[in-house]
Amino acid sequence: MIIHDISLRIHNAIPVWPGDPKVRLEWLLRIDQGDSVNLTALNMSAHTGTHIDMPKHFIDSGKTLDELDLGVLIGKARVIGVPYDVNVISEEYLRTVPLEGVERILFKTANSRLVVEQPLSFHPDYVALDISGGQYLARSGCKLVGIDYMSIGYYTDPQGAHYPLLGADVIVLEGINLDGVEPGDYQLIALPLKLSGREGAPARAILIEN
Repeated sequence: MIIHDISLRIHNAIPVWPGDPKVRLEWLLRIDQGDSVNLTALNMSAHTGTHIDMPKHFIDSGKTLDELDLGVLIGKARVIGVPYDVNVISEEYLRTVPLEGVERILFKTANSRLVVEQPLSFHPDYVALDISGGQYLARSGCKLVGIDYMSIGYYTDPQGAHYPLLGADVIVLEGINLDGVEPGDYQLIALPLKLSGREGAPARAILIEN
């Protein structure tokens, strides 16, 4: 069994969505400064790094983390290798991809290369789903869609892909690190922090290769 950790490492220099608070990882207590323990304080948005979007993120009456079926986040997932010359994940493109019966879909795109080559920069031209792609997947019967950047929707139109997916109670997993992960089928485990009544949370996500 091979375990692929597809979570991003959280640190003070990690890029965040423009306007979101930057990460602050600070020592409150240090043994090397005479304290009895090491103790960290953490301040960041719930949508930093690898994280889950619940319907309430874009739909005020939508489900929160308290209503999350954890079974959606555990099970067979398919990593789809999107060619680097594909800049838009649209319905037209998705019709060429074998997705029948797949409940958890993870897109590995040119974003993975960007994150490796320029890990400290925000890239507004990242690959994302357009509204037609979101609508197509919402109709497909999938339960979870993930992508290798901090948003499933475009920087200039983040609502476009989010609305149809979250409106159909499809969970969105964003900010996954698929560098070094080959396209194919895996077992996914992606469990978020249990934040009461909230619209999203950081998650530790892994893929298991048998």
